[in-house]
Amino acid sequence: MRPVNVPARPALLLAALLSPAAPLLTGTLLSGTAHAGTFAFPAVLPRKADGWYALGVQATRAGDPGAAARAFAQAAALNPTAANWRALADAYVALGDYTSATDAYTRAAARYRAQGDGVTARALEYKAAPYRQTIDVRLVTAQTGSTQPRLARLEPARGILLGAYAPELSVTGVPPRLSPERQDFAVIFRYWDLKPSRSPDVIFPHRHAQAARTHGQALHIALEPAVPLRQVTDAMLSAFAKETAKAGLPVFVRFAAEMNDPQNEWSRDPALYRSTFQRLARALHQHAPNAATVWMPMPGDLTKIGRYYPGPDAVDWAGLSLYSLPFENGNVRAPRLNAHPLDLVDGFYARYAPAHPIQLSEYAASHRSGAAASQDHSDFAARQLREVYWGAWIRYPRLKNINWLDLNMLTGEANGKSAARRNDYRLFASPAKWQAFQDLRTINAFQRRFQKACLTCTVSTATPWPARVPAHTDLSGVLWLQTATPPARVQVTVNGQDIPTAPTLPHTFRFQATPGTHRLTVTAYSASGQLMLRTEKTFQAQ
Repeated sequence: MRPVNVPARPALLLAALLSPAAPLLTGTLLSGTAHAGTFAFPAVLPRKADGWYALGVQATRAGDPGAAARAFAQAAALNPTAANWRALADAYVALGDYTSATDAYTRAAARYRAQGDGVTARALEYKAAPYRQTIDVRLVTAQTGSTQPRLARLEPARGILLGAYAPELSVTGVPPRLSPERQDFAVIFRYWDLKPSRSPDVIFPHRHAQAARTHGQALHIALEPAVPLRQVTDAMLSAFAKETAKAGLPVFVRFAAEMNDPQNEWSRDPALYRSTFQRLARALHQHAPNAATVWMPMPGDLTKIGRYYPGPDAVDWAGLSLYSLPFENGNVRAPRLNAHPLDLVDGFYARYAPAHPIQLSEYAASHRSGAAASQDHSDFAARQLREVYWGAWIRYPRLKNINWLDLNMLTGEANGKSAARRNDYRLFASPAKWQAFQDLRTINAFQRRFQKACLTCTVSTATPWPARVPAHTDLSGVLWLQTATPPARVQVTVNGQDIPTAPTLPHTFRFQATPGTHRLTVTAYSASGQLMLRTEKTFQAQ
């Protein structure tokens, strides 16, 4: 389904505005949002793009984005340079016409890339990401079998394994047990150093493994070499693999993660990184049939990431680290409150999901930032949590594990980060985040216990709304809704009749349809009541 872009007036006017014979208006209104017309075009109009661009700059300074958009549109029509499209995109953002802004940013990025400036192109795509808007309507059904013809090691047939970080203090007692709030997860994870030793408890986190096994969980180990990669020996890798096998539970082994971060020692030689990962994979595949390897870069340039890819024989799961932060790099003048975190997953998923299950090896949303520690961003964090988890379920059928990093990094050392860049990622200490997380557990797609791939288990699955549905049957629907600003109201109607709809993602709704043809309409409204997005779907009930 293709959403109807609203406000539509800019799209309708654009062709006329680009015509040399177009009548000029003072402060032309290009959106449904009122803007005062403060800029008057001159009696003699420019004939070249540079003149229109200069008028656009003047209109912007005068605070008239409507006039600025008209001028920059003329400039882009006469000379479609990256700079002209970029200026037009910025004007559309000021108008609140985010669909047109996204299109203009995309055109600008394509021209920068054609000129060989991939850095600027990626920066523009990143800037445009929060303004992309879409509605996707899905039908929820119980399905069995696998999403893949062949499952990888420890890959569930369907659904998403819920995981959480378990620090050392969360494991207590003899025999060891996890703290109560961490027992209701399919996976727990912790960091561990790879170093030479004869002690099994130094080579492998056996206490965590015992605790996880008690609660029917898998263990995820973020294994980081405590020595330079050149000093990682086959004996160290073999010892770790053998202790992994003795642990007697499923183990995800994530080795030397975020290797594309220059701050990490293991980033410096991609070939050495690949060969070391391959050696570890051979040791685990030989000695530990209960283990799966995880290769986890951080989001970034896919070309650079690909230099570190050890290959399909060594990698069982492909993972990413992902965080939702109120501010970019701790800069209060660069808020990220309307960012869409899954935009950073799209390209990675498209490239690696055909060969591997995908994992968000680390994810967390911050409700407090060191950049403005007195501000409470709980609503933002809860909204981002819903977008990541529900979006993963709706959009990415092979994203099958998300692990929450439950840490308060505002206190103590935080990997060398400045105070402004530290964040509070705690899940259990934030009522808003915890309630949003609890909502996930209302459907069996989010798995709280680890089990081997079950091809006969039924799992709630969201699929595109079909052209035909069964009549006189309860139909359960969900929405994937992405907007530039959070909608104040989402309305679902069938043949014009309102259907009760949940106010937050995934905006669940239920109804029965009598035999015949029906029209399902989804509309999103802003806080001012302005229509943001609308989509319609015609279907048959039989």
